[in-house]
Amino acid sequence: MRKCPRCHKEMKEDCYIKDTAQPISDFTIIEKNENLKKKEYALKAALCKSCGYVELYVDINED
Repeated sequence: MRKCPRCHKEMKEDCYIKDTAQPISDFTIIEKNENLKKKEYALKAALCKSCGYVELYVDINED
């Protein structure tokens, strides 16, 4: 559960950002470790339904 840093209400998680120019594209974060191996994470968004604040995050425990 994420709390909004502005109004401290519960945020709706697992929202996604859509690029309207490319409706099929997914945004990802790529992390390289010291051996230059890559790990990809899907970029997600959390939305506060109370004040409209949007926060981007990745779920690092998701495999």
